[in-house]
Amino acid sequence: MKIVIASAGRRAHYLEWFRHALSSQGVRGEVIAMEYRSLSPSVGIADRVAAMPAYNSPEYPDALLEWCTRERPELFVSLNDYELQILSGELAGRIRELGCRVAVLDPRVQPIVLDKHRMAATLAEHGIPTPPTVLGSEIASLRSSSGPEDRFVIKHRFGSGSTGLQLASPADLAAAVEESARTALGADGLPATGDLSAVVVQEALPGSEYGVDGVFDVDGRSDLLGVLARRKDVMRGGDTDVATTVDPERFRGVIGAIGELLRPSGAIDVDLRETAAGEPLVIDINPRLGGGYPFCHRAGADLPGALVRSAAGLAADPSLLRYQAGVTTARREEFTVVSAPR
Repeated sequence: MKIVIASAGRRAHYLEWFRHALSSQGVRGEVIAMEYRSLSPSVGIADRVAAMPAYNSPEYPDALLEWCTRERPELFVSLNDYELQILSGELAGRIRELGCRVAVLDPRVQPIVLDKHRMAATLAEHGIPTPPTVLGSEIASLRSSSGPEDRFVIKHRFGSGSTGLQLASPADLAAAVEESARTALGADGLPATGDLSAVVVQEALPGSEYGVDGVFDVDGRSDLLGVLARRKDVMRGGDTDVATTVDPERFRGVIGAIGELLRPSGAIDVDLRETAAGEPLVIDINPRLGGGYPFCHRAGADLPGALVRSAAGLAADPSLLRYQAGVTTARREEFTVVSAPR
């Protein structure tokens, strides 16, 4: 089996874990890093490397199709939100015609998760709990109806992760929106500098924040294989620095509902935050392997193993997605040799 991990960047540990998954599940194969940067950390971990033009370059679609036609991979996973947007649709469809399972959403629903404003509206329409969300250009109503103790979260509408993140009081809200908009991107991934509608604003929820992975098969049925959850204890630069695994059962219903809506393939990463009453609300969805899964991996889960079995047509093994709750893990730096004299 040939597994492609594209745009892993600093999340090169995923290549290591997929290599181990092939071995542990008794599947012969290799893990291929697909990168446009020759010095990406994943280059030093993969079984081999496929150099590819940048996903946002005109050469990318033809180069990718040519490579897939020649190599015939069985599973294609990208860790980049903007690359997923390009893959979704005709390009992913043509790769699937070659016999490859591509972990990407259908083009009818991919725009929902790309656009945080549209995502919030769609979730609300389907009864999935999420906080009210307005565009940065529409904050007048928030400022007029809020009290001095209220706080608001501002982030990029089409951002990846927590880009453009700001926390503001009603008095500081307009300035925070303008600051976030200075670095915002549009739906096309190009700078939308100064466009207030490229920013979204939500009420800051007071409770704990959780990262939850929904794990779905990759054979087209979108069956939910398992749920993995952790509480975010310490954040740094928008990423989780310390997290503690928790019982996933309280999140199974909302993940199942999101699965019915999006019909995902592979893993999706969902962020939720609790209200003052303890109700978790969905604040973001990333339709890919996320940066928080490693906290569950260190507690015993093997998400790569579950995806390898699904791609290989093997029966699901629920034990692969079981882990110990209450395990606290801290992120650390790692160093990988990407080239050396021969």
